[in-house]
Amino acid sequence: MSNRNSLKPTCDCAIDRALHHDENYIFITGAQKQSDSPSGKSYIAYFIRIGVNDIETKRRYSEFESFRKALTLLHPALIVPPIPEKHSLVDYAALQTRVKDDLPMVEKRKRMLQTFLNRVAKHPELGKDHVFHRFLESGGSWSDVLHSPPLSTLPKNPLQMVISKQPDVQAHTFNAVLSSNLIPTPSAAYQLKNPDPRFEESEKFTFRIANYMSNNLDKSQRKVIRRLGELANDYAELGAVYNGFSLNETGAVANAIEKVGQAVDASYTETGQMVTSLEGEFAEPIQEHAQFAQIIKQVLKFRHMKHAQVELIENSLNNKKDTLDNLLRMENEAKRLEEAMTRERTIGANAVNVDELNQTTEEEENPYRTMSNSSSSTVRLDRPSSGGNWSGGPMKVISAVGHTLQNIIDVNPEATRRNQIGMSKDAMGVLQEALDITKTDLTAISTELQADLDRFQTEKIQDMRDMLIAYAKIHIRYCQKNLESWQEARAEVDKIPIL
Repeated sequence: MSNRNSLKPTCDCAIDRALHHDENYIFITGAQKQSDSPSGKSYIAYFIRIGVNDIETKRRYSEFESFRKALTLLHPALIVPPIPEKHSLVDYAALQTRVKDDLPMVEKRKRMLQTFLNRVAKHPELGKDHVFHRFLESGGSWSDVLHSPPLSTLPKNPLQMVISKQPDVQAHTFNAVLSSNLIPTPSAAYQLKNPDPRFEESEKFTFRIANYMSNNLDKSQRKVIRRLGELANDYAELGAVYNGFSLNETGAVANAIEKVGQAVDASYTETGQMVTSLEGEFAEPIQEHAQFAQIIKQVLKFRHMKHAQVELIENSLNNKKDTLDNLLRMENEAKRLEEAMTRERTIGANAVNVDELNQTTEEEENPYRTMSNSSSSTVRLDRPSSGGNWSGGPMKVISAVGHTLQNIIDVNPEATRRNQIGMSKDAMGVLQEALDITKTDLTAISTELQADLDRFQTEKIQDMRDMLIAYAKIHIRYCQKNLESWQEARAEVDKIPIL
């Protein structure tokens, strides 16, 4: 059973049904220069056909580019296949003609864009995405797709989007909780406190492979292709020289020289054919897998950032908990202090004059006591002083000074503190909800990414096998064709009489 048949259709559109037939393959049948208006800028349109069906459409390179970008935004934890790279400024300067008129470049893009579409179609998740189906729809406006859901609802920062399917949380859309200013944004340089050993090893391996393929294998292969092309041009010049030389001779010698020239011409033809075959069946797959290595680096980086986001949210939540505990402790201390002050004021207001009680008793016992005793000092708990009436002693003084300082800083410290407690609780609620979402998301992303890495590894091994077999067959064919030509030349040389 094919990979496509193993997929369950997610929609009942015509494209979805067409892609699930075994015989259906996506072809790019041609490329044509077009313009939206007589005076408008021209572009190359690539014609797409699905298998033997009548479903055809055309897309320009920039639409392929925006489509692939849309898939990476919708599925940041999946390995989205690459498309052929844009020409660099050096390529633009080196080409004699305009890039859009460069036929080899157009043919290369046709092959690589066709590979891209079929890789997406075979992918167990990307092939089911309705955005992919709409890209292949006949006559549909791609601009309308870009400006409609789900693409129009995607946040600029993928960390503000929920990737996994969660209850009561809509996936692949802007999430208000994750976009709150309370949620910390991790940096690429953040070092994980508790990294996952599986992905830590995957990152090291991928970085090493990406550097090797980009800086060694791809460069070396490009160099070989370029030198083979130069060799083919040299063969063309040499063949013309031998053919001209044969005109200066007669008889068997002239025939032998001409045959050698024809063999050289055949070498030119076969070398050119080998260059073309190596480009399509070996060099382009090498370039594609060099791009894949960079793509996997980006996907692993996204998972790293999601893991960092979880750790930073946990850290922020713990800090908020500590802040709330301090505020609650201060609130409890303030309440105890207020209760103590209330008790002091109550005792001060109900203080009893002991001398008056004693005097009243003495007067009752001795009514003839002189009135001079009435001026004696009384023992009170609340003593008058030149500085004012302080009930409660030193505690009252300290409390008054503390309140005075707080009033200088804050008009209403109790209300401010209670407001901070409320805001801390609200912030903890947001952070806790964000932590639950991101933890679930991280688990789902890790599972999804590991499955896609395993799938890609299997696919890569098959690709490498096919590439090496194609590489061997191309050289075998080249050697066989050259052997036949040179055997014929030798037979003609053997006819030259030796005196």
